[in-house]
Amino acid sequence: MDLKDILKPSTIEEALRVKSSLEHGLFLAGGTDLIIKLSKKDINTEYLIDLNSIEDLKKITESDSYIEIGSMITFSELREDSIIKKYFNLLTECAETMGSPQIRNMATIGGNIVNAGPAADGVPCIMALDGVLVFKSLSKLRTTTCLEYFENYANEKIKDDELLIKILIPKKNILSSFYKLGKRNSLSIARLSTSITLNVENNIINNISIALGAVGRYPIRAKKIEDKAIGKNISWLFEEEPLIMLENEVIDSIKGRKTMPFKKEAIKGVYKNALRRALSLDENERGI
Repeated sequence: MDLKDILKPSTIEEALRVKSSLEHGLFLAGGTDLIIKLSKKDINTEYLIDLNSIEDLKKITESDSYIEIGSMITFSELREDSIIKKYFNLLTECAETMGSPQIRNMATIGGNIVNAGPAADGVPCIMALDGVLVFKSLSKLRTTTCLEYFENYANEKIKDDELLIKILIPKKNILSSFYKLGKRNSLSIARLSTSITLNVENNIINNISIALGAVGRYPIRAKKIEDKAIGKNISWLFEEEPLIMLENEVIDSIKGRKTMPFKKEAIKGVYKNALRRALSLDENERGI
């Protein structure tokens, strides 16, 4: 099957109508993964539906309760956006370490989620932020949390007639950070990553989210640590108990894999680095 044409709709509705009319058509976002797969003949299609002309997918907006991120926002745009810098430091940090400048200029947050790669940098960030994914088809809107999407991927994954149009992130008074371990820092695909958000008052943990990337087929949340941390002093997060729990999360996730002995130890350092970064940011530094 050879590529016949690249179509460029200007609205979400037009893109969905075009997709529904084609037997062999794929949406094209940044193309950093799709173009490689096409060139290697890993996938085939007759038509690409280029989403880059749809302005409604390229906005970051703020409401009373949510920050709304369009699915076609690139990692360069995430890195520079003032709203993202104000509320979600981990997304800024993630974008800063996302591949080369050329990749950041092309890769989109929506593509990063939909591709569902095991080392996708953006996914654990959105998961830790309790992000909500909004999908649209010609007949309906569908929403699911990022956590639910990957915990129940077989049922929740994007349907052929759907387009991920935006991500909704609840506005919270949080500290946050992202840290990844790769072979060559920002140019690398993450071998391990940790995304952390937490709310602390008088050194007591009110809420915490810990998402681990590249420790299995999909990112996971360290729910056992999160639940046990509530009400404890922040110093507990650096004690032996949560580190052992973290190690067990990795063992359970990739039991039997050759990388498990390395990753169950390395995740501790990645986690502590992310945690130290998050706790180093006071409210003035975040502009709140």
